[in-house]
Amino acid sequence: MEKRYTIGVMVGNANSPHTMDLMQGIFHTAQSIDVNIVFFLGIHSSYYYKSYFGEDIEDDYDYQFNVVYDYQAFADIDALIIAYGSLCIFLDENESSVFLKKYKDKPRVLLEERDQTGEATSIIADNYNGMYTITEHLIRDHGFSNFTYLAGPHGNTDARERRQAVYDVMKKYEIPFGPERIAYGDYSSCVHRQVNQLLDAYPDMEAMICANDVMAETAYRECGKRGLVVGKDIAITGFDDWELAKTMNPPLTTVLQNAFDMGDMAVLDALELCKGGKNHSIVIPAEVKIRESCGCSARKKFHKKILISEEKIQWSDITERCLNDIMKEILSENSNQVLKDEVQEYLRTILKVDFRITESEDNLKRGLQSLFLSKTGNLISRHSLMKALDQFVDECIRIELNKEKPDRENIRNLLLRKRLLNDKIMAYNIKKEKERFSTFQQESWFVPLISKDMLSHMNDEREMYRRALVKLNALNAKASYLYIFEEPVAHYRNEEWKCPEKMYLVARQIGGEVIAYKEGERSEVFSGFSADGKIGCNKKDDSNYVATVLCLFSGEMQYGILVTEIDPANLSLFYLISRQIGNMLRMYQMSREQKKMQQKLETLVREIEEKNEVLNFLSESDALTGCLNRRGFMEKAVQMNREYEGKEVVILFADLDHLKEINDCFGHIEGDFAIRRCAEVLKSAAGKQSITGRIGGDEFCAMFPGNAKDGQKLRERIQEENFAFNMKSEKPYYVELSVGYHVIRCGGDLIISEAFKDADKALYEEKKKRRKSVKK
Repeated sequence: MEKRYTIGVMVGNANSPHTMDLMQGIFHTAQSIDVNIVFFLGIHSSYYYKSYFGEDIEDDYDYQFNVVYDYQAFADIDALIIAYGSLCIFLDENESSVFLKKYKDKPRVLLEERDQTGEATSIIADNYNGMYTITEHLIRDHGFSNFTYLAGPHGNTDARERRQAVYDVMKKYEIPFGPERIAYGDYSSCVHRQVNQLLDAYPDMEAMICANDVMAETAYRECGKRGLVVGKDIAITGFDDWELAKTMNPPLTTVLQNAFDMGDMAVLDALELCKGGKNHSIVIPAEVKIRESCGCSARKKFHKKILISEEKIQWSDITERCLNDIMKEILSENSNQVLKDEVQEYLRTILKVDFRITESEDNLKRGLQSLFLSKTGNLISRHSLMKALDQFVDECIRIELNKEKPDRENIRNLLLRKRLLNDKIMAYNIKKEKERFSTFQQESWFVPLISKDMLSHMNDEREMYRRALVKLNALNAKASYLYIFEEPVAHYRNEEWKCPEKMYLVARQIGGEVIAYKEGERSEVFSGFSADGKIGCNKKDDSNYVATVLCLFSGEMQYGILVTEIDPANLSLFYLISRQIGNMLRMYQMSREQKKMQQKLETLVREIEEKNEVLNFLSESDALTGCLNRRGFMEKAVQMNREYEGKEVVILFADLDHLKEINDCFGHIEGDFAIRRCAEVLKSAAGKQSITGRIGGDEFCAMFPGNAKDGQKLRERIQEENFAFNMKSEKPYYVELSVGYHVIRCGGDLIISEAFKDADKALYEEKKKRRKSVKK
């Protein structure tokens, strides 16, 4: 079985009409031949922001998209298509000089750039001759001599060649033209400032030459604001012949650069290189399209005049003689031959029934419907089709009028068919635009839902990743894969980017099935985007695919990539989705960091509390016995008085008998032992509800809820425990406590220190009953 090759496509400025046409050409060709395509997509929007908010924009992160091209190293790429003309606009000067060298070991096709090394196939439009011809037309055919030029960006080969052509034509015709008459744009519609700069500096200019059609459209708008009529007060020309050029008012004089066919050609050349073919260079002829914006009158006819040799010319003769001219109006000469054949077949179906008869009406409707419902119908300009068919019917009417006896019924039917064609094409256009708007409106509601779902499940990482992909099938993604770095990578402007060596597949979507993986079950990716080295491959069949790689970032942080199988027509929507996912990953990262900080804070608080507890213990506790010291006991006694307001509490005073005698006769170590033993007895007898403290050298105090009976019971319990200890103890001395107690009623008017005096008096009476000596 022949190997299926995978071709990587590096694209920048993917949101421009020219680049979108290029991608559609690549996409269309990939569907017709057995190759895989992986788009590495750079989408830049800062010029839109600058157009509305000025040059000084904070948080311009367009540079983050430039890292996407490094991910080709992960994929199983056999050859590269590098749309360098769209890339170099956004690469820094030092990056531009080394960019192509990074991929020198890979077979590659350069688009819109000339290969100077002989190591790559290059495809470029004949920018110089195209711009030269259109500029010379303005001088030679219109007699203009006062020009300005809205140029493309510095460092872009297309822009440089077009600019040089303008200079050379001016020099040839000895027309003064210096650099002050040039303003530099970026090929986007956001060139309002540059256009007005030229209009202000040269209000009497006769013509503004624009380096591409998108900038020319902006020039139209700015001239309209000043009351200047394009094609009358000022001539404007463009380059590219994008889809809207023919529908602008007036239609734009421009140079055809067929990006769709350039994309088709690039895929075929890349496939040739994969199979061992040699590098070569292709320069695509640039065809000038003269229209009304330069001041030329609209051409009424484009068909060759048909010489009528007989009165009854056959309808098939008319259609065959005019078919090629219709094709030229709809498609350029260098269009893909397969596309040409498909369009020609649809046209034959539409034209095969004589328009001069009433029965042709149903054929027209069916033929147009078949064309519009086909993929081919989306690849041709409907405006061009309507214009071409209009001119075809006009030619048929001319033929009828040139007859010796014109048939008025035939002419009437031809006019009716012309109206029918216009009505049907316009109705289809309106229907398609309504459908497109409705679809976009519905799909745009999904974007915030994705971020909402992810935000709602940030406590469950696996479910959060699943939610990122769960709605993508409804947005026409055949398959999607979410790859995340082990840790987010910071990438700051003007700092070198180092691409991570591995990523993890955390979730995938194939059709309506979405699976997210637990940590530890995720595939590590080193040299391929998935275990079998395929990106966006539908596992349910072995068909080829067209996948798009989008960066996932937020601010300075890169998180990974989203790989998805979509039609380039859905690119803008998935760009928004990728930004939403990137922002939610930033939220998740911040959430994780917050939790870590919270855990650290809780640990720190716990440590502080423990240390405070130790400090409090040291400041409130007696080191020898572990009981409260005098200060601690008084604080707890005041607190108990507050808590037990209105209730009875027993205050008990106790004193170790004959501590001095123990110290003198047996030493201070034994004295300390006797003190500790008394503390243990007191705490054990008083229970958990009590507070106990050592308030002097051999003096103890306890306080607990109870009455006089409870106090008596406690005293008896202490005496019993002392007796039991002394009976078993081998110490040469008795350890005994004298105990006195007093019952108080807690309340706000109680003075604790006064209450202690009564307990102390009771103790004094009990001490009279102690034994004379502690010696056994």
